[in-house]
Amino acid sequence: MTSGLTGSRAAMQAALEAASLRVYPDPTGEFSAPCIRLHAASPWVGASMLRAGSRTQRWEVWAVAGRADSGAALAELEELVSAATIALDSLPGWSSIEWERPGPTDMGGVKYLATRGIIETIREV
Repeated sequence: MTSGLTGSRAAMQAALEAASLRVYPDPTGEFSAPCIRLHAASPWVGASMLRAGSRTQRWEVWAVAGRADSGAALAELEELVSAATIALDSLPGWSSIEWERPGPTDMGGVKYLATRGIIETIREV
């Protein structure tokens, strides 16, 4: 039986892949930029004031462009964020994604230009 958490992650992955984005749903695995990485947010599951106290799931969606020292990385990151936002807006019952300011982010000993988005959904756990 698939849990609500597994189903949510799969729904995000499917929406992002349908937009022709490279998606890595395993936060501990290897990846190749540019890409989207999916992580559980903190808190991962909990009551939401936005949803009148209902239990929600929160996910981090990382848009990862090239290495931070690349001049083209910002334009690449903007394209990733735009495409991911459009793809995730198609998911019914999910919040709009909120993106943080981009910056150099250490991922596995390499600094990439990246930004983290947070998205929420109400699904059974």
